[in-house]
Amino acid sequence: MIDMWDKLIDLLNQTLEIYQALLELSRKKRAILAKAKPQELEMLTKQEEVLILEAGKLENLRLKHMDELAAALGLSEEKKTLAALINCADEETADELQAISEEFAQINEELLELNEINAKLIQQSLEFINYSINILSRSAVGPTYAAKGDTTPAGANRSILDAKA
Repeated sequence: MIDMWDKLIDLLNQTLEIYQALLELSRKKRAILAKAKPQELEMLTKQEEVLILEAGKLENLRLKHMDELAAALGLSEEKKTLAALINCADEETADELQAISEEFAQINEELLELNEINAKLIQQSLEFINYSINILSRSAVGPTYAAKGDTTPAGANRSILDAKA
């Protein structure tokens, strides 16, 4: 039984390390968004994707292991939670699991705050890009009708991009 508790703690600690890495990447993302560096943002996003996939795999292992542990303890289906398992553990294991649980809560709270800030920065960047595109496209559009006798409107040859045909 001690082996099962140790394995659960190990899985939770591995997941916690991934969440800490995601938190650090979110902090870096905020700085990158503020500086408007799209290449760095793309690299950071790829790192996040890898960590999220890894966290998903660990989560599946954790859920499976918690089911096995709950079955070994004779817990009912609705009591297969970490809190219920903590209540069944010895004092030392319970303290360790409680500390991990509190650290998860703290990291999740900070991740939520950073994600809100990052979402606002992304929204501001999109609004600026749209504003810039609108200004550029307005300057490229001339009058709708040409002067009397002229067959091509004045702005017909303008383009947003300076490309040769």
